Amino acid sequence: MTVLTGPKTENSKNRTQTFKIGGLQGGQHDKQEIETYLSELDGVDKVIVNLDEGMVSIDFDPQAIHTDYLRGILRSLGHEVLA
Repeated sequence: MTVLTGPKTENSKNRTQTFKIGGLQGGQHDKQEIETYLSELDGVDKVIVNLDEGMVSIDFDPQAIHTDYLRGILRSLGHEVLA
């Protein structure tokens, strides 16, 4: 499992949100695209994509970025957010 970290350092105010997503037929390509794109966003510190479970866990600063924005990014990358 690859863990990519973003530009900010982790802090105690961070929150981890896990999304169940569909549309991961691209396998490693989808995983790399999601991890790379999200980890480059300001406020995102860590992104973990679990292909077997169809889950994306994002560690982020809720003061800098909102979960609705993260959902929108996942959708814009072609993935259905199931939960």
